[in-house]
Amino acid sequence: MTASADLKDFASAAHLAARVHAGQMRKGGDVPYVNHVLEVAALVAEADGTRDEVIAAVLHDTVEDTDLTLEAIGAAYGPQVARLVQGLTDDPAWADLPRPERKRRQAAHLPGAPGGVRRIKIADQCSNLHDIVRLPQAWSPDGAAQYIEGATLVVDACRGVSGRLEEAFDTAVAAAMQKTGEM
Repeated sequence: MTASADLKDFASAAHLAARVHAGQMRKGGDVPYVNHVLEVAALVAEADGTRDEVIAAVLHDTVEDTDLTLEAIGAAYGPQVARLVQGLTDDPAWADLPRPERKRRQAAHLPGAPGGVRRIKIADQCSNLHDIVRLPQAWSPDGAAQYIEGATLVVDACRGVSGRLEEAFDTAVAAAMQKTGEM
């Protein structure tokens, strides 16, 4: 596949993510949700992620949060992208669990996941921590501390796949803790 085709596929996936996440906002209410998935994709790309990993990063929340299916993702972007998104999609039975329990279950699932899933998950957790820094008023101190703890548990289960992303996550944890006064 050529760089031009890869870029076309990325633009298509970004457009699809913007369409299916339309109207969804990040915690705090002023930031469109699609900004998050684009940031995750940028982090993966900066860490030398593959074409499939970058596209899956853009689409990583679509199956959980929209009507988009894994089958549609596979048809549009290939089976590997669909497998990566599937690996990042929480079991629907976890939807009503408290955040700490969902994070524990994610962490238990991730050590055996493919490297691409783990890289995208680290980038996802980085982006979420960046939101705590950007919008600390959207988080209670306890909520932020609980999120940081859960994100750390998840990323610890993913370590060993990207020193660059792991360093970015560690930096994001320190910034989030400082911003919320938890340091």
